[in-house]
Amino acid sequence: MENHKMSVDTQSVAHPKTKGFPAEVSLNRLRQFGMPIALVAMVVYFSLASDVFLTGQNFRNVALQAAALAAVAVGQCFVILNADLDLSVGSAVALISVISAMAMVAAGAPVGIAAGLLTGAAIGLVNGLVVTRLRVMAFIATLAMLSIAQGLALRISKGVPITGIPGSFADLAFANVFGVPLPFLIAAALVVLGFLTLHYTRLGRNIYAVGGNTEAARLSGISISKTKIAAYVVSGLCAAIASLILTARVGTGQPTLGASMSLESVAAVVLGGVSLFGGRGSIAGVAIGVAFVSILSNGLNLLNVSSYTQMMIVGAALIAAVAADQALTHKK
Repeated sequence: MENHKMSVDTQSVAHPKTKGFPAEVSLNRLRQFGMPIALVAMVVYFSLASDVFLTGQNFRNVALQAAALAAVAVGQCFVILNADLDLSVGSAVALISVISAMAMVAAGAPVGIAAGLLTGAAIGLVNGLVVTRLRVMAFIATLAMLSIAQGLALRISKGVPITGIPGSFADLAFANVFGVPLPFLIAAALVVLGFLTLHYTRLGRNIYAVGGNTEAARLSGISISKTKIAAYVVSGLCAAIASLILTARVGTGQPTLGASMSLESVAAVVLGGVSLFGGRGSIAGVAIGVAFVSILSNGLNLLNVSSYTQMMIVGAALIAAVAADQALTHKK
């Protein structure tokens, strides 16, 4: 009798898993192939809708536009894989632009570049310390840093652009290497470096472990605090690289630069298949997400769609991606 009861109980527990398996497979396939298919479909649509879309000059514009976003998205990926979030990257880009421009005017381009990178690392370090030492939620901590960095950028610059940047630095934004824009090559190198770091270094393994199961990572001897701080420092450095790219492109230090970077970077990362719950996703997917957001923005601009409508479309796409991620996580 007892054996029969145990058999029935085992079957009743196993049944829902068997029943849910096809749905889980479908969601996994959606995660793997949904964005590449959507990207191809979007390219086909814009190719038919605009005669300019497939021109070489437009591809160059897309590459330049994607460069800064790719840099920020790589850093954002490190943080989100940790099951955290960095909402400060947009304002960090603005503050770094102002500080690096002022340093360049005073002491030359190399000093300005170093000042920008140090500022980015410092912002990331503060974010990491607030999250780990003060135990403030990442959402609140980085939202507060967003406000602080934006206020500092406006106060230091008095709300006006910083002019007088060396021409040699500004020219980098329009330089080419074998016909490929230099900013795009810098971003591509950063994507490759991010991929290698996440997949072939201890830091990368620790990030996946902490994001996947924090308690298990702690029990295995991984320092949760150091891993999270390192991820935020990487995010700050990536924001600095993006800021330097944009500053060179506009030719001035702009206190309002990168205003939409926070939303766009999160959208690119999540659309690229990185889970907001941490521990799942890759830089390769993020690159596809960046391409999707950049091509979407470019195509909509060619069709004269307003920037406000574009923000709504990106927001809707982000909601859809997060909803799919939640569904897959709950299925598991």
